This record gives sequence, structure tokens and C-alpha cells, in this order.
Amino acid sequence: MKTNPEVVNSYVGLAPLALVFERVMECRILSRQQFEHPVLDIGCGEGLFAKVLFDGKIDTGIDPNPKELKRARVLDGYAELIECKGDRIPKPDGFYRTIFSNSVIEHIPEITPVLREAHRLLGSGGRMYLTVPSDRFDQYTWISQALAGLRLRGLQRRFRSFFNRFWVHYHYYTPERWAALAKEAGFDVVEVYSYAPKRVCLLNNMLVPFSVPALITKKLLNRWTLFPRMRRILLSPVTAVGQIALRGAERCDDGGLVFISLRKG
Repeated sequence: MKTNPEVVNSYVGLAPLALVFERVMECRILSRQQFEHPVLDIGCGEGLFAKVLFDGKIDTGIDPNPKELKRARVLDGYAELIECKGDRIPKPDGFYRTIFSNSVIEHIPEITPVLREAHRLLGSGGRMYLTVPSDRFDQYTWISQALAGLRLRGLQRRFRSFFNRFWVHYHYYTPERWAALAKEAGFDVVEVYSYAPKRVCLLNNMLVPFSVPALITKKLLNRWTLFPRMRRILLSPVTAVGQIALRGAERCDDGGLVFISLRKG
């Protein structure tokens, strides 16, 4: 896997900053895990995360969005890409040794079938890694914090509901609840903890409006940025500040995001 400076430099050139700092934390967490081949990425999207994290290609990426898979083929981070949903993956039982899904399953209305399908696809002793939002993620925004500070609890609840609808978040639970869902699907929970403290979530939230040009570029050209090298140079001061903010952010109490390591017995 790539080193931390390589991950940061790659992501700054290829994605909006609001996405960069969150993904850098996840790259750091996953770089410490064991990835035994064959590896499956559930919800690979455009394939940017795998391309940045891994030195070489991983075995399979699946996603239901053909436009995202088209971009993933250009980035060339997978040996195989399959257009399908996460609860119906055309592979035999026990085919994979490692499965991961990064910031994906919270967007799926029914996640139990997806977790059970992942359990089916893993061989005995295989590992699965998930990154998902905690129950605090929608609280760690500037508007939510301001409404709470003004004791406008009703408005805060309505804003949080709007926030999750906007980002299409169907699931945002405590680490304990996420672990329970994994156990119900048949997994042994190896480790579960939160990351992304409030300061990092608020930083990402502050950067979202600056991501609008990248969103337009993504919509029109199916890529976030046009000139990666120039972008890395121009944003180097912001990147340096972000690196400071990310110190110690990969594990914390009461984080806005959750990492889960699972094993098939």
C-alpha cells in the first residue's frame, strides 16, 4: 500500500478537499489491515479510493452505476469490474479472502442482505472491513452545532433529517449498533471504533461549498478535477493545515465515523 504522503498528494490532485481529508483518514486506517487476495470492493464507485490506497490492482470491484464503472476502468485499479448490486454478486461461495466497503452501505436502504452476501462470499477466516457514519455524524455540522447552542432542538432535529436525506444516509448508528448488525449477518466482530473527531467533521463541512466546481466537473466530465498536478501545487498550503488537523483523527472517542473489522468464522 502507498505511504501517507503519497496518499495525500494523490487525493488532493484528484478530489475535492471535503472528500480528501475523510478519505485520507480511511486510507490510513485500512493501510494497517491485512488484505489477503482475492479482494472484493463492494460499492467501488469510480475506483478512486482503491487506486489511491493500493500499489497494484485489486481483484474485483462491484457497483450498480455504469457511469462510475466507466471512470473506474480509466483509473485501472481493478483486475475485474462488475455492474451489480451488493446483495447479488455473481461469484461462488467463499471466493474471496478479503472484502471491504468504504462509505457505501449507509446509502443502501436494506443492508442486511448485503452483509449476508458478503458473508457468503468470504472464505473461512476471511476478513471484511467497513467504514460507516456514526450516530454523531449528522450532529457534527456547523448548522447543527449552532442550533444546538441556541437550544433550538426541534430545528436541529429537522436539519439533521434534511442533512441525511440530502446525502442519502439511511443508516447512522453507534459503533455498538453497527457491530450488532454485523453479528446478525453471521460475522465475528474483531474490532470496532470511531474516528473523525468533531473538529475534522466540522472542517470537512466547512469545505463542502468549495467543492461545487468539482461537483460540476464531475457531472459534466465524470471526473473531479482537470489538472491534478497544478491543483496539488496550488492547494499545498491548505493541505499542510489539513494534515495538522488530521493528527490523531484515525481513532477517537465520539467520532463522526466508524471503522469495523469483521471475520468469518
